[in-house]
Amino acid sequence: MKRLLRKRATRIVLDVSLFVGFIVEFLTREPDFDPDFILHSWVGIVLIPVIGVHLAGNWAWVQRVIRNGRDDKEFGLGVLNSALGSLAAICIVTGFPLWFSWSDAGWLSGLHTVTGMLSILLMFIHLAMNRDRIGKLIRPRTVA
Repeated sequence: MKRLLRKRATRIVLDVSLFVGFIVEFLTREPDFDPDFILHSWVGIVLIPVIGVHLAGNWAWVQRVIRNGRDDKEFGLGVLNSALGSLAAICIVTGFPLWFSWSDAGWLSGLHTVTGMLSILLMFIHLAMNRDRIGKLIRPRTVA
């Protein structure tokens, strides 16, 4: 599994899937687009394992940043990623009671919406901070 997660094509497909999934989640959050939130809900569920695999593929990086703490050159990115992960987790967890109509509490819906919006914002910051890695990943390799 580790070898598969290190493959360039796997990383590209995984990262593009995450990006598309987050965008679809954002676009389908309005009842006018998806009145029963079916697409929104299922894309959210599918994102759970995709996020998990993305984390697994970057686990060595995560461990390094945690181990080195503030001394790590990418500590700021680690803090951003922790915030993004926490917001996404809260958004996912709050989505289930709403989808299954276990709760109609306004605060829960508000929390789900706010954490979703903040997750989208942090995703774009995450992408911007990783632009060099993304560029190296998608740049065609030259054969010597």
